[in-house]
Amino acid sequence: MKLLPSQRQWVQAVCEHLIDGETVIVRGAPGSGKSTLLDAVARELGDTSVSTRGRQYTEQDQDARREGFQKRVYEALSRHGTAHLLFDDYPHALQRTHGVRLQRQLLHLLVDGEYAVDIGALLTGRWARSMHLVSSGSPLVARARVMPLPGTVEADFEAVGCTRSAEAVATVGGNTALLAKVTAVLDRPALHQARMTAELQAPRWVQDVPWEAVQWIKDVVRDGPAAPPSDDLATEALAPLIFPASDGRYDVVSALRSSAALAELDGRAPTWPDRWAESVATFCGLLSGAPTVIWADRYLAVDPPTLLQFIQAVRVSCGTRILMLIAKDQAQGVDASAVAAFAALDCEIRTMHPGDRKQLHDRQLIFLGGRQGGVVMPTGGVVLCKDPPGSAMAIQAPLLDQNLIRDAWGRGRVPGAP
Repeated sequence: MKLLPSQRQWVQAVCEHLIDGETVIVRGAPGSGKSTLLDAVARELGDTSVSTRGRQYTEQDQDARREGFQKRVYEALSRHGTAHLLFDDYPHALQRTHGVRLQRQLLHLLVDGEYAVDIGALLTGRWARSMHLVSSGSPLVARARVMPLPGTVEADFEAVGCTRSAEAVATVGGNTALLAKVTAVLDRPALHQARMTAELQAPRWVQDVPWEAVQWIKDVVRDGPAAPPSDDLATEALAPLIFPASDGRYDVVSALRSSAALAELDGRAPTWPDRWAESVATFCGLLSGAPTVIWADRYLAVDPPTLLQFIQAVRVSCGTRILMLIAKDQAQGVDASAVAAFAALDCEIRTMHPGDRKQLHDRQLIFLGGRQGGVVMPTGGVVLCKDPPGSAMAIQAPLLDQNLIRDAWGRGRVPGAP
């Protein structure tokens, strides 16, 4: 595929960073050209590049693929004295059961290992998936250079024979991958290819970008152009999907006003954040105004120290009493001292009766007091930032049966009690 001028310039800059031994992270919504650009970087670097595709990693072959690309990296080092790892859709592979092993392997190759200074890396991923798992070791992402995708410029429009008209800009926004799809028909640029592709992709954009970006899109669709959101991640995610309107205000590409995109906007709820402070704030927001809650999750207390740390952080701004109902076989570390530590934070733990385990299979947060129903929660691992959130979200459920949970709580037992 022929690259546009801004894409060629971007590829050259990334190659220079990789040759200097840097790790570059690139995130973007579906159809924003990540894979195309990665392939272009591979062609530019030639034999020193080692490519691997995260979407090809399965539960069955994840270890073999991980070992395979490491072997190829060392072979490139042996032949050329340098190597460049190109990992397309890295978060997809990271979500496999051995994702922590993969992350530690990359930490060793790119940060702590003997040959780290001779290895550059390009890691691409979508917004809806985390680029990092919470684990011990040097933080790979914190040491990486984050680069935004190339945005459309005047030279790009000229390259496809298209004037930078209002219609063209509203069709492609800052998405160079969309603009590259514009081809000539009878010596005239035909925008319909880009328009059709954008309308097919628009629902996936809504599913992928951060919640703050979704909320901004909703506001613009309803009220018209606006200043970019204050959240940096939201602004970066939006960059390919918007275009300048006037006076520092931006509009969304026309595909985001299609019926399919509007339906997805109406149904999109905020995914659970993957950062500790934001997770604590989101949890406190759910509890706001409730005097007491019951948090039912069989696996919530598999890591009591982290759970205690989370509750301590919650207590900085939230005084809601928390009753946690967990499974006995998943609470080996919850001893008398742990129970006392939680009690000091106005938080009580009980293990659920074996007969309640089946009906409490879903994770629930039940409000007790004046508020109705509760929330279907993400896993404890997601809430405690031990697992990437993916598409996990907290869904308000006003019809959750409070009496069922109350009765289950009444049948629960204090861990370690006879």
